[in-house]
Amino acid sequence: MEDVKSIVAKNITELRLLNNMTQLELAERLNYSDKTISKWERGESTPDIAVLVEMSEIFGVSLDYLVKSENIEPAVIEN
Repeated sequence: MEDVKSIVAKNITELRLLNNMTQLELAERLNYSDKTISKWERGESTPDIAVLVEMSEIFGVSLDYLVKSENIEPAVIEN
C-alpha cells in the first residue's frame, strides 16, 4: 500500500494538471508559495487538513478523493 504522502502528492499533481493550473496559480489560490506546492507534489511534506479541504473545494472533489489511491474520475474545473 502506498503511503499517504505519495498518494496526496500524486492526486494534487494530477488534479492541478488536469485543470491546466501551474504550481504558482494553485499557490496563489491557496495563499502559499509555489515552492510549498512543489514540496507537496514531491511528497516531501503534506498540506494540513484545512488546506486539503480548500483544495477539494477548488478542484470540486471530495476530501477522500485527495487522500485515497482508488479514484474513479478526476474532476476538471469549469471556469
